[in-house]
Amino acid sequence: MWLCFIPFVSLSIMAVVLLVNGTISPWYLLATFVMWTLISGLGVAVGYHRVFSHRTHTLPVWKENIILFFASLAGQGSSIFWVSVHRGYHHPHADTEIDLHSPVTKSIWTSFFGWTAKITDNTAHLVNIKYSIDLIKKPNHIWFNNHVFKILWAVPAIVAVFDWKLSLVGFCLATGLGLLQDNSVNVFGHLKALIGYRNFETKDNSYNNPILGYLGWGQGWHNNHHHAPKYYDFGSRISGKWWEFDPCRLWMWFLGKPNTTAV
Repeated sequence: MWLCFIPFVSLSIMAVVLLVNGTISPWYLLATFVMWTLISGLGVAVGYHRVFSHRTHTLPVWKENIILFFASLAGQGSSIFWVSVHRGYHHPHADTEIDLHSPVTKSIWTSFFGWTAKITDNTAHLVNIKYSIDLIKKPNHIWFNNHVFKILWAVPAIVAVFDWKLSLVGFCLATGLGLLQDNSVNVFGHLKALIGYRNFETKDNSYNNPILGYLGWGQGWHNNHHHAPKYYDFGSRISGKWWEFDPCRLWMWFLGKPNTTAV
């Protein structure tokens, strides 16, 4: 994970500086938006979280491969790793010592980023991939698992050969924003902070955060999600509050009909 968070967040800061001082045209931000939508939205929020972790949809291999490609650019590891952490440690043990990134039982820094260092630096914290056994049986998930870091670095490197500004702002900045966004969900999805609130009395300390609900591809409707984790729509479909809109609904045209347990 040291090959992901620190380098891409650093490159994101560089991109912002170059945008502010005029070295890079703000028109490149259109590429940032498009890639953030594909990487953070389709890849992680839809793919890793909803489709693969909670099995909201059953997709043909070609659709899975599209999702896996963009998710590989997110800097959050492979589907096998991501799903193992989410299924095996977060949901069944949320806000306990077993939960790898809970801000309740660990520090905010550990919740935001430090947990990734622990699982790579300490064998006692290695993630058991038995929790993603269904994905391990799929050759396409194994292939992307084995090549995730190559894809993460090779794609922006190839783009940089033709246009370094596009690579920096379109890819690196999009990845960096996604990392900051999703790691913020780890923290503010389980702390009240100023604007957090709960619709449901769950056994964990999950909270809804409107900012991350709208700008974090629905991940911020976290209390809703922990109340009914099998639902594809983390927002109004669970709470009944029309204004809790889950942006991941925008991808339903690509996914098709959800499984019966995820409607």
